Amino acid sequence: MHIGIIENDSTFRDEAMLRLRKLPGKPKISYWQSAENYLKDKQGKNLDLLILDIMLPGISGIDLARKLNEQKSDIKILVLTNMNSENLIFEAIQYGAIGYALKSELSTLTEIVQTILDGGAILTPTIALRVLSAGHAKNPLEEKKAALLTSRQREILDQMVSGLTVSEAAEELGLSPHTVQTHVKEIYKKLNVHNRVELVGKAMKMKK
Repeated sequence: MHIGIIENDSTFRDEAMLRLRKLPGKPKISYWQSAENYLKDKQGKNLDLLILDIMLPGISGIDLARKLNEQKSDIKILVLTNMNSENLIFEAIQYGAIGYALKSELSTLTEIVQTILDGGAILTPTIALRVLSAGHAKNPLEEKKAALLTSRQREILDQMVSGLTVSEAAEELGLSPHTVQTHVKEIYKKLNVHNRVELVGKAMKMKK
């Protein structure tokens, strides 16, 4: 397992790397101070996961994510930043990031990374709440997709996007986990998404 981190704050980077080394299997950890340095380094193409900040000297994390997306790279991307603008979150998701967390949530980094390495996608509760509360005008296509959802599915969508698990959403709504899971599958199908990060992106675009 090979994990890379692009971070120009050496103190934060060292703390993050210390936590990453506690992951099972003792993964190889590489780091770069800028996106430019990363792009020049051939070993950067052999990562399983790339953790990157947004505010970097020179090329930003968002621009790097876009570049990797255009290259159809299969490297998983986790954005770890102080920036929680809904526009930046949406851009990161659009360009292929499957995780978005704040630096203030560093204590949960190993859990976040393990979720991604296990094949999952993650928005931490703080980011999910930010996205859910964002106001975005609907476009006709997203409005049509939103209209496909039943009132119950809209309720479940709100619960899922806010960070609740299926079991937690079921308890909140007074439903069985099986019922909620059935609705979730239908929501994914109707909105044409495959994981929770994509789901949040769709929800943001449908939210007024």
